[in-house]
Amino acid sequence: MTIPSPSASTPRPEQAPGAAAPRRAPHELLGLTSPAYGGDYNPEQWDEATFAEDLELMAEAGVNLVSLGIFSWARLEPREGVYELDRLVEIVGRLHDAGIAVDLATATASPPAWMATDHPESLPINADGVRLGLGSRQQYCPSSAVYRERSAALAAALAERLGEHPGVVMWHIGNEYGCHTAECFCPACARAFRAWLAEHYGDVERLNAAWGTDFWSQRYASLEQVAPPAAMPTFPNPAQMLDWRRFSDHQLRSLMETEARVLRERSTRPVTTNFMGDFPATDYWRWAEALDVISDDSYPDPADPAAAHEVAWAGDLMRGLADGRPWILMEQAPGAVQWRRRNSPKRPGQLLLWSLARVAHGADGVLQFQWRQSRQGAETFHSGMVPHAGRHSRTWEETVATGRALQRLGPVLGEPVRAEAALVLDWESQWALSTAIGPVEVGERFEAARAWHRSLWEAGIATDIVPVGRRLDGYRLIVVPAVFIDRPELAGHLERAVAAGAQVVVAGPTGVVDANAGAVLGGYLGTLRPLLGVRVTDHAALTGPIGQGDPRGELVNRLSRAVGTPGAETWTGLEAISEPLRRILDRMGTPTPDLRAGGWAEEVRIDGATEEAAENTRAGRGRQTVEVVAVFDGRGGGADLAGRPAITRRTAEGAGAGWYVAADLDVLSRAALLTLVCAHARLRPVVADLPDGVEAQRRGEVLFLLNHADRVAEVSGVVGTDLLTGQACTGHVILSPRSALVVR
Repeated sequence: MTIPSPSASTPRPEQAPGAAAPRRAPHELLGLTSPAYGGDYNPEQWDEATFAEDLELMAEAGVNLVSLGIFSWARLEPREGVYELDRLVEIVGRLHDAGIAVDLATATASPPAWMATDHPESLPINADGVRLGLGSRQQYCPSSAVYRERSAALAAALAERLGEHPGVVMWHIGNEYGCHTAECFCPACARAFRAWLAEHYGDVERLNAAWGTDFWSQRYASLEQVAPPAAMPTFPNPAQMLDWRRFSDHQLRSLMETEARVLRERSTRPVTTNFMGDFPATDYWRWAEALDVISDDSYPDPADPAAAHEVAWAGDLMRGLADGRPWILMEQAPGAVQWRRRNSPKRPGQLLLWSLARVAHGADGVLQFQWRQSRQGAETFHSGMVPHAGRHSRTWEETVATGRALQRLGPVLGEPVRAEAALVLDWESQWALSTAIGPVEVGERFEAARAWHRSLWEAGIATDIVPVGRRLDGYRLIVVPAVFIDRPELAGHLERAVAAGAQVVVAGPTGVVDANAGAVLGGYLGTLRPLLGVRVTDHAALTGPIGQGDPRGELVNRLSRAVGTPGAETWTGLEAISEPLRRILDRMGTPTPDLRAGGWAEEVRIDGATEEAAENTRAGRGRQTVEVVAVFDGRGGGADLAGRPAITRRTAEGAGAGWYVAADLDVLSRAALLTLVCAHARLRPVVADLPDGVEAQRRGEVLFLLNHADRVAEVSGVVGTDLLTGQACTGHVILSPRSALVVR
């Protein structure tokens, strides 16, 4: 196998230091003629005989790219300032001679023991004031001067020695930033936090105004009084927490950007760092700006029936981070992981199926963690492409089969995914929502966005994931789920999209606070109110059961037994007012009007003939009307909301519409609403009328049919050539359980 020389990616002169060159497809940058395939390779853990065997096995499996040196700092710099790189250079050369390219890590993910013993101040301190110790990984403070100095120096030494080596096609900076140390509360971080605040606000009075420090007598006389939000008696200031998230993200990102700048000064190879899906601690929209290649680590649980959606969600997100261009899966498990409480292996055929699903959602490479399963250490029982049993295992057989299949997918490289639906995702809004004290506690993993994306995926609608600042031209459907911070720029993009004919669906809680976590006054939704024609006047979350007490109490407790408590319910009923929506529910076999939502609901008022409506007319937006699509019907916890709008639609003459959803619809209700909205948008599935379990995606002119089901599936109307087998498809195809067709 021959690996062409990689393309140069020298930054343009006008680029900011550390910034990526204009985005290009990975296969162009890496010189690939088929998708990248391989995994993390750690030859320092093995002897020479094993390394020689690995070269043979890699050829058998079709490996063309490995990530090298990720956890090898202790070998590369055994003593501070002393580098031993000869063995690494030899390994890169032998891999190159064998036709295997290298994604070379800067090895800065896990500092060596000498840093902890010689510079204990480099170790992080958690929120409880405990300094974390050596013996794991990522044991560094992001603000540590010595860590910053030594990591940059190591990156420089590697780039000077191997920056133009023909076997190195990409730089791999750090590894899974923030996975274990996303924040630190040491004195160095306190000083850095105050410096960040000074740069952001200028002076303490602006900070006091932004944080609302007159509440609870938190007012500061100087920035020197500000400390990181470590353990404290009760609720922290949400604005301080939001800025702390921003600062912590900045500190980690600056580490990566520094290494990127060091590498680009000495090498023309592209740079990446491996993301972790929708990891909550880091705003990947900002991180992506500094990278040439977007890459991801993704570990869906084979025991989860929705695991295939996790594959789709991560792929669509990475494609969005890559500005719609391809990306690389840097890590997945060939079998089981070791870090869950119980660890299920992939099922027969699932490694290949999910690998092809990654490609279907935009990946130009599929790598694993790791190449050879470790014999020792914390990841001994994390699967590898070469498992403990070696060749005598299903894992190895499927590793080889996956490599051979990917070698046939050269025609897919660089091709775009066709999507006319978009979902807006905002990391800072999720930070603000998760750190807000009320109205409900939420997680950090974009639960609302995931739910709406899954409904689109289950319906067969190809979907892009986009940031709040990106233009939305060309999309027929745009979903805005729980963008908690009011974003005027987003409102402008949505208004232009509706004027061009798009259907926009906004779901609460959206537009609730400003960029400093201060409440939006005059009705939530903020700058989105003109588009939607409604305002949220209050939240009406359900608390769920408070406690049943003594069941015999109702016999004697004459006061409390007469009290209604709709807030103690866990669901809310809705009635479909729209006749088309009622018909959709009928076709689903649901007794009309059986719409339901979970524990989140809002009180909504239609603006009507307000000043905003008059301004719309003056601005030439045309006559706009608000239709009530569904109301709360009083069932469940909705007794106090009965008759109030739950779903609304504002239309403009000759244009699109803005829909607002004031409740967290359940799966069926969300599907029914999206069916109606997609009809208005004239948006159809990638392939209609597919059997249960079969997913369809298109990249360019290539159709992927992915059968996630446990049974055989039959699909009609498929014409072309299956790239995996070379066989012609003449209309009717059969897919085995957990298998795929890739038709061109």
